[in-house]
Amino acid sequence: MEIEIEENVPDYVNEAVLAVERIVAENKYGVLERLMRLTKGEVLVLKILIQSSTTISPTELSEVMNSSKGRISAILNSLEKKGEIVREIDKDNRRNIIVNITESGRKHIISELADGYGIIAKALEKMGEEDTRELIRLMNKSLSILKEIETGEK
Repeated sequence: MEIEIEENVPDYVNEAVLAVERIVAENKYGVLERLMRLTKGEVLVLKILIQSSTTISPTELSEVMNSSKGRISAILNSLEKKGEIVREIDKDNRRNIIVNITESGRKHIISELADGYGIIAKALEKMGEEDTRELIRLMNKSLSILKEIETGEK
């Protein structure tokens, strides 16, 4: 049974909302979750560390990820227990801590990124160039509109 989401919007909007809901609900193989992992938590910390050309402090990670220091601390504790990062005292300023990725962490994130990007690449290749460019255009437009709605900006 499908219900109308909002009375005061065109039918196509309600149909689209239900379609998006179905797409997410039918994500039986966890592909969307796997792709989302590339942009948050431990995976994002490792990605930032592997891409960084300089040392990074927990405070800098907090700023880059737009996360609280407490959240970053919890992520770093977990990664440290897994042996994927080490925290060290900064040799240039002994009051600061820096975070470095270990070889284990490097291997893990390279594997995660290769898997995630591989899935995306295959899907986009199957869609073809024209549909892929249209998808990107529409995603950018959607994100811009959502940001506008959320912040009240125009």
